[in-house]
Order: sequence, then C-alpha cells, then structure tokens
Amino acid sequence: MKKTPQKSAPPVEPVDCLASIFTARRDLLLPLRKAVLKELPLTVDEGDTLTLLYGLRKLGWTDVPVDRDGFVAVADLRRALVHDPGKFSRRIKDNAERGLIEVRKSAPRRSYAEAARITDAGIEIAKTVWKRYRKLAAHLLAGVPQADLEAHCRVNEAISASIKAKRRNPWEDLTA
Repeated sequence: MKKTPQKSAPPVEPVDCLASIFTARRDLLLPLRKAVLKELPLTVDEGDTLTLLYGLRKLGWTDVPVDRDGFVAVADLRRALVHDPGKFSRRIKDNAERGLIEVRKSAPRRSYAEAARITDAGIEIAKTVWKRYRKLAAHLLAGVPQADLEAHCRVNEAISASIKAKRRNPWEDLTA
C-alpha cells in the first residue's frame, strides 16, 4: 500500500507565540486558584506579589533591585508584576495591615508606601505558594521534553529582552 506524503505543518508565526502567552495565562488562573492558593487568604495577584518578594529575599532572584535592608521600591514591584495598577497600592496597604509585608513610607508623602519587604509571616505563606506552584508546574509540564522547556524559556526571555531594549516606546514603528 502506497503512503501519501504528509503535508508539513505551517510554520509558527510570531503572533502565535504572543497570543499563546495570553491563552496560557487565562488557562492558568483556575489551577492557580484551586491548587496553589487553595485555603490561603490570597488572591492571585497577592500570591504573585508575595512570591516575588519571597524569591527576591530567599531564593536569590534578581528581577528587581533590593536594598541592603531587604526593601524593594514599590515602583519597581509595580513594573515587575502583572497587576491592575489601579489596585496595586491598595494591595500593598492590605498586605501590610495583615502583617505579610512591611512598608517603608516616603518622608515627604507619609501615607505613600515607598518600598516593601516580606515579613516572616509573609515568608511562611509564600513558601507554601512556591511549593504548590512548583508542584503545579511539574504536573502541567510532565512529559514535555527538557529541550522544549528550555526553548520556551529562551523565547520568553527574548520577548522580554526585546521589549526592554525598546523601553521608551517599543511599538512606535508599529502604529504607522
């Protein structure tokens, strides 16, 4: 029996890579809520904030600068996290009131949180979040070859590097 030649798949277009990031983020929200944040007093955004502060303080992450006292500028946190910017200051205040983070106030604007660092109570919750997040990642990516995982990370890093290289207005030439 003669085999018919198989057509090769069309090449992946760059727009497919970007669109898939948004699809994956949307699809991750339910498992994050049900598996990672289950029975924890955190929203997805609060868990993200605590995890970043935990990683910076305890895991050696370098996403944003940390001062010698372990504080991170709130402006740097705001840029590093994918949150609704209108609610970010409120979340910082709420987490401080709950004892999960400590804030350093701005001298000229006493009500303004200038910098934040995770507290011991925040570290305990963030440890749980990070442990569960790692388990979720292992479960979702089980069977994906290491080379594909590495390629995926390289693509994401390339996207971020491209945007950072054109930080002022990366889309300036695209709107003409």
